[in-house]
Amino acid sequence: MSESDHGLTRRQFLGLTGGLIISFTIPARFATAADDAEAAAEDINAWLRIGPDSKVTVFAGKVEIGQGLRTSFAQMAAEELTVPVANVEVVLADTDLTPFDEGTWGSLSVRTVGRQIMAAAAKAREILTQMAAEKWGVSADKVTVSDGRASLVGNAPTSVALGELTQGRRITRQLQGEPKLRPPDTHEAIGASVKRVEGPAVVTGQEQFVGDVRLPGMLYGAVLYPPSFGAKLTSVDASRAEKAPGVVALVQEAGIVGIVADRPDIAQDARSLIRATWSEAANPSMDVLWDSFRRTAKLEDTVVEDGKVEPALASAARTFTATYRTAFLAHAPMEPHIAVASVENGKALVYSSTQTPFPHRDEVAKALGIDKKNVHVIAPRVGGGFGGRESADCAVAAALMSRRVGRPVMVGQTRSEELTWNYFKPAALIDVRCGVDGGRIVAWDCDVYNCGDRGAEPPYGFTNRRVRTFGCDSPLAQGAWRGLAGSATTFAIEMHMDEMAAELRHDPVEFRLAHLDKDPRLAKTVKAVAERYGWQPRTSRTGKGIGLACANDAGSACAEIAEVEVDRKTGLLKVNRVVVAHESGLVINPDGITNQIEGGITMGLGMVLREQVRYDKGKILTDRYSTYRIPTIQDVPKIETVLVPNPSHPSEGAGEPPIFPIAAAVASAVYDATGKRFRELPLSADTVLAALRV
Repeated sequence: MSESDHGLTRRQFLGLTGGLIISFTIPARFATAADDAEAAAEDINAWLRIGPDSKVTVFAGKVEIGQGLRTSFAQMAAEELTVPVANVEVVLADTDLTPFDEGTWGSLSVRTVGRQIMAAAAKAREILTQMAAEKWGVSADKVTVSDGRASLVGNAPTSVALGELTQGRRITRQLQGEPKLRPPDTHEAIGASVKRVEGPAVVTGQEQFVGDVRLPGMLYGAVLYPPSFGAKLTSVDASRAEKAPGVVALVQEAGIVGIVADRPDIAQDARSLIRATWSEAANPSMDVLWDSFRRTAKLEDTVVEDGKVEPALASAARTFTATYRTAFLAHAPMEPHIAVASVENGKALVYSSTQTPFPHRDEVAKALGIDKKNVHVIAPRVGGGFGGRESADCAVAAALMSRRVGRPVMVGQTRSEELTWNYFKPAALIDVRCGVDGGRIVAWDCDVYNCGDRGAEPPYGFTNRRVRTFGCDSPLAQGAWRGLAGSATTFAIEMHMDEMAAELRHDPVEFRLAHLDKDPRLAKTVKAVAERYGWQPRTSRTGKGIGLACANDAGSACAEIAEVEVDRKTGLLKVNRVVVAHESGLVINPDGITNQIEGGITMGLGMVLREQVRYDKGKILTDRYSTYRIPTIQDVPKIETVLVPNPSHPSEGAGEPPIFPIAAAVASAVYDATGKRFRELPLSADTVLAALRV
């Protein structure tokens, strides 16, 4: 997890002798402009090195958050170099060792850096093939590469390991253009269900997380949090806390008030002895949220506007209007936010559970007032992110405390703090107006409040469309969450599609397919899920509790069918079965992508069944798992996954798309079972029971 673990720093790596080094950048369409002079100068996002011993090392700034990047990256490199996956080491998320990366989010890792790893490995194979040809005095087409060796065609004994071809020289190239990749029908490493590289360490408890870091002389810090959002500290009396046994120091700097002590429990107990007074903000209560959104709304963006929406609505034979709402949600990762910092002689070493190690580096440097080149951030294995690992608060607090006491300091949040003092998934309010003529949608007008634009543009080929997003004043801190707005916008789109299909007495599958004439990938995926489920065409409710929804995201197409049962006496909703079809181009690891799909669906079930951040005037009421209830193993249904083949298409994202359709699929299934429409999440037992009694 440190420089010594890898044995070299970035500068040492660039100065290595021996082996072939390929550097590469992510494609421009995926690149994010970075306020980073060093990154701009290098314009490099990762390296691939083939050593003289034929061992392959891939260096990338991405973070392993449970998505299996080390395994998939290794497979992609191994495939193009024809070496065993075990011969590839993948080094991630170390700001002194790996090249700059903006962050790990958006289901972008495989579809950006991963694709370029394949291209870099293919380029390396081309270079080494040419070197072998020169060695034997033949043309390159007389050399073949397999099993990590270059061989002379027609003379198999004449061969050499790829790593030996450099003969101890240092050869560097920057990837230009797109080298010729191996045809999908020849793949061996790609497409195989390879076990996770880190799997044994995770299940045996040997995997190292930030909480496992122990530095010599390390102390523990606890940060004082305000009583409610927006509260301002007016006075502090820490005299009792400073005198407590085991307390090393009180730190008051850059808006942070904290205790440093010999043990974490001592730090937390001493923090409770601090007498602080606060000026609390006039925060609104939950019952005025939706009115507040409308009252404070300001147009952010017109996502799409084509055709003539208003005239089409006015002339449509029928119109359908509805409003959809989704709650604030917490990330609830297994590992709470935590960081360890050691600041000494104007330099800082930071271990942080973050998705954004390079932005973390910059935040710590700014807080300490030092050059970012003197800050080294390492993100070891992270215990879940879901978009909630961007804040550098713990890292900054640990760094300030370490500088104050001259020793390493660990700062971590309790479970209650994790569920209270980090940003949340934005609540969403979505208005949809739709016009229909002759059984076809002729106008679509959608206004999205507070949650952003991801997934807001429907995948369907409507003639007249307008989609707008509005920013609103939020009573809570809000930010990224798995799929951003997509789970909320898809809920609105797909629920509206289902309602129109029911009112028009069209089969839900056929109604969607009729509007997917311009999206063959999603149409194929909808057909695949219907076939796997055994969907029977219908023009009215079946009473069996079956619902369908679909969406595009991160370059992938996803369709899901949910099967539910509703207890009419208690209102309890149980999801018994989910069938999902997912098309994400070339599949690197079927087992890995299936795990991601199942995880996304399970997380989405929390959103639809019970998860909701409850608050009162800025104070979070759901600050523990007994009040903020995430799905458990008992809530997980039978999930059947269909990986729709499309190997000629490059690999696309898989971590987020499956979370988009599940809420609408479940809510549509509840309508099929009960005849009741639900347009607000979560579908708690009380909500369902109240509707059933009407």
